[in-house]
Amino acid sequence: MPPSNPKALEGLGKSVLLGGLASGILSIFPGLNLLNLFFMTWIVLGAGLTIHLLYRANPVLGRGDALLAGSLSGLTGGGIFAVMGFISISGLTQEKLELMIESTRAMAPFLADGQTSAMAGGPFKAMMALAIGLFLLLAIAAGALAGLAARRLLRPGEGEPR
Repeated sequence: MPPSNPKALEGLGKSVLLGGLASGILSIFPGLNLLNLFFMTWIVLGAGLTIHLLYRANPVLGRGDALLAGSLSGLTGGGIFAVMGFISISGLTQEKLELMIESTRAMAPFLADGQTSAMAGGPFKAMMALAIGLFLLLAIAAGALAGLAARRLLRPGEGEPR
């Protein structure tokens, strides 16, 4: 097992915070957040930014370091989205749900009454909470994979990969 390089994670906190904040903030804007539907775009770019910033602090970055940094970046970005999502869900009243149902019916008249009435039921908030939790887990996984990919793509110099 290769010896651990303690300097490789120098600047980890700052890098993760900047990469995670960037992806988390871009993930909560309506319209822009739809890009996360396509391969977790903002989460991946945030993890890439994290790795880029880590390479600036230290050009020696192992696979495990990139995996950790990408995962933490994904957790940070996904966590910001999850907190904002839970705040939005907790603010949903029955009146707001009914207004959403009417808007849904106006935009998609082909939906059956049973489909839109499912939104008004109690399980809707639970389903949304589960969806947000799933997003958070996927954000961690996407951040980890993006961290590994960014390590290979953004590596400075011509050194042998570790």
